[in-house]
Amino acid sequence: MRIIILCFTLILTPFVAYAEKRLALVIGNDSYAEVNSLQKARADATAVTDALRTKGFTVTTVLDAERREMNKKISEFTGQLEPGDTAMVFYAGHGVEIDGENYLLPTDIAAPASGEKDFIKSESIALSGLLDRIRATGARTTLAIIDACRDNPFKGSTGRSIGGTRGLGRINAPEGTFVIFSAGAGQTALDRLSDEDSAKNSVFTRILLPRLQTPGVELREMMSGLRRDVRDLARTVGHEQFPAYYDELLGQFFFIPAGGAVIAIAPQPTTAAQPVDPIRADFELARSIDTREAYDAFIERYAARSDEFTVQMAVQLRDELGDVTPASSKPSAPASSDKIPVEEPADSGSVLRQTQERLNALGCDAGSPDGIMGSRTRSAFRRFLSATDTGLGADDLGTAHGLKTLNEHSGRICKAQPAPPKPAVSATATPDASAKPSPQYSIAGSWSWSASCPLGLKASGTTRYRSGGGNAFTGSISGSAGPATVRGVLNGRSYSATEDYGWVRNTSTGTLSQDGRSLSTLVSNGCRVTARKN
Repeated sequence: MRIIILCFTLILTPFVAYAEKRLALVIGNDSYAEVNSLQKARADATAVTDALRTKGFTVTTVLDAERREMNKKISEFTGQLEPGDTAMVFYAGHGVEIDGENYLLPTDIAAPASGEKDFIKSESIALSGLLDRIRATGARTTLAIIDACRDNPFKGSTGRSIGGTRGLGRINAPEGTFVIFSAGAGQTALDRLSDEDSAKNSVFTRILLPRLQTPGVELREMMSGLRRDVRDLARTVGHEQFPAYYDELLGQFFFIPAGGAVIAIAPQPTTAAQPVDPIRADFELARSIDTREAYDAFIERYAARSDEFTVQMAVQLRDELGDVTPASSKPSAPASSDKIPVEEPADSGSVLRQTQERLNALGCDAGSPDGIMGSRTRSAFRRFLSATDTGLGADDLGTAHGLKTLNEHSGRICKAQPAPPKPAVSATATPDASAKPSPQYSIAGSWSWSASCPLGLKASGTTRYRSGGGNAFTGSISGSAGPATVRGVLNGRSYSATEDYGWVRNTSTGTLSQDGRSLSTLVSNGCRVTARKN
């Protein structure tokens, strides 16, 4: 039961407050022992160190570090942090995505022999684990800049390649954290433009450095120009690189404020005397949906404030999505092809349904194309990844890029799944009269629910389900989160659902209690929902 609509009530009004301390951990790894070395990462780390020290940061710098040294410096860094501090991590070097997690690679990482991904995980630094360790210190603001995924260092290894071949994957940033990747999910970041490139720094870092020196530029505004310039520079050599950022910061941040003093801008409790401006929360909502329709709605709402940065940013993001080609102008697929024609997806549910249809056509058994990312669909996509060398990662499931890649394959890609063996039955066996049949669970009926979300937000309401045939259910949601329709699937006690609020479609997963009277779910925006059957 997704509560995204609550974002409309989120107030992010910033006020000035001096940071207790500014601490930074800067890592630059060039000289790898068993995988290909880089040329710019050490220079990137050195240059960023110099820049941060002039901004009031106490910097710990680590160059060409093996795993033990990286872990030691991380422990020293987190040991210095105290509640209220500002923490920053800059990493330049190799990175790889494995099973949805992003890993930073020390210089002594071993080249795998044949798909030893679990070994690589244990010998690397998980980015989410590093961010969680920082968050546990009580640091108020965390910035992470990751100039990695300059290529996949394991792509040429014997046997299966380790990790995604197209860079790092998306990340769920903890609250109070702002994460910047030098390239978008699935893209590679350039270490240099060419072998003749004489610049000291990588394509991303050479664009970043001057922006660290510019006073009066808020972090998000800085990202707008930085992303555009990195993209344009990479395109000069025919490469697509568009930095991504994941914003869970609760206020604003300036490396150098307009007045020149080194301060961090942090959120403080809003009082009745302080005016509330919802434009920032509305913009974050439009950006999380990331469709032309969402940006158009935001731009129309704030048309009278078109000269403000937030509205201009929405216009830029909308324009970068490109025009949607009318369905009537699309060429039809040849009759002899077994590929499913890809219509322009109207929303994430449409993309997922087309993905499920394509997985079924490739023999991967995604089940009914219901637009729900259940365990069967995820298993089908994993089978496709195992059977191909596409460079996709687990987080590409349900994306337009993932669907495009699926449509580039034909025939039966996945091997048939063996039927489970039937238990042997003795000729003399007799039914056990005392054995109880497995309970048949259903969520049909009326449920009352309450949700606890990040930032202390609460919501409650009612969901009414009716049977949709088999283990599928449809229904409606009402309450403080707004009206929505819901489509759910119950496999035993495992629940997954898609809720449609009209302007956004969301998913959730959870578990039904053994007595079938309560349902606990977790949604990707961090909300935890508990429902009781009426």
